[in-house]
This record gives sequence, structure tokens and C-alpha cells, in this order.
Amino acid sequence: MEKRIDGLTEFLAQTQAIYEQAQLIDSDMDKNELAALERLQELFDSRQETIETLAAQGTGEWSADERAIITEIQQTELQLQPLMQTVQKQFSAQMTRLGQTRKVSGQYAGAYRQPTSGGSFIDQRK
Repeated sequence: MEKRIDGLTEFLAQTQAIYEQAQLIDSDMDKNELAALERLQELFDSRQETIETLAAQGTGEWSADERAIITEIQQTELQLQPLMQTVQKQFSAQMTRLGQTRKVSGQYAGAYRQPTSGGSFIDQRK
């Protein structure tokens, strides 16, 4: 029982840390530091480990203290969801822009190159 409360408390702390980190991320992905995005991913990874530990302990009857912690987790999650949706949309948009840029630059790459002659010299004078 104590293990579950400790696990739920840790889960709540991790969720709150994710929420705080998500608030630091700018909606313009170009303005974000890579470290901030990596930190967010690390927080999600550690929270996933906590979820797996809690799942292994079972989800039988919850005590009143456990239910209070779960309610707090749910409230934090409700605040976190819009932030994460914004981050996901902006990240997807940036990846789309990068793909389009790569495609367009690939189309024009050959336009500025001279045709090669296979190492031979071609005299064009007549």
C-alpha cells in the first residue's frame, strides 16, 4: 500500500515537472533550445517507467489518500494536454517545412552545376 502511494506521489511530481517544462517551450520551435526538448523527453521517459511500476503493483481498491493523489494527477493532466498538443502541432509543422525545404533545394541543386565531361577536355572552338 505504501509503495503505491509513493509511486503515485512520484507520478504526480513527474507530471507536474512535465507541465512546468512544457510551459517553458516556445510555440515557435525555431526559438527552442534543444536541451529543453530533450529534458521534456527525459521526463516523459521516467514517467513511463513509473507507470509501468504502478501497473505491476496492480490497481485494486484505492484508498482515500491514493484517490486524492489521482485526482490531482488528473487535474494536472487536463492542464498539460493543451500544451502538449501545441508542441506536437508545432513540431509537425517544423518537420513539414524541413521536408519541403529539402525537396525544393534538391530540385534546384543541378541547375547551377556545369555538366561534367568525364575528365576530358572539350574544345569548343572551331
